[in-house]
Amino acid sequence: MMLTCPTGSRVMMYGWWDGSPAHWYGMIFGPIMMIVFVVLTVLIIAWALRASGLGWQSSQQGSTPLDTLKHRFARGEIDRAEYEDRRKLLSDS
Repeated sequence: MMLTCPTGSRVMMYGWWDGSPAHWYGMIFGPIMMIVFVVLTVLIIAWALRASGLGWQSSQQGSTPLDTLKHRFARGEIDRAEYEDRRKLLSDS
């Protein structure tokens, strides 16, 4: 951009601000828009994978109540007496 000094000589300006009316908008909104674009891209890919059946699925999806009880006992969430009582209740049904 060429500017004219009060003396009449012409001065060439270089750098990130060349006197244009758009001062800092690109420096702020550029990175924000880039982050928004990357997040939206990841969300769309995750949604497409999940919709096609290739996404994240719970390991407990097809388990029975007895399987859940066995997993809780194996993890130590319940003791042997509680496991036996609940197993007996589930097997009676």
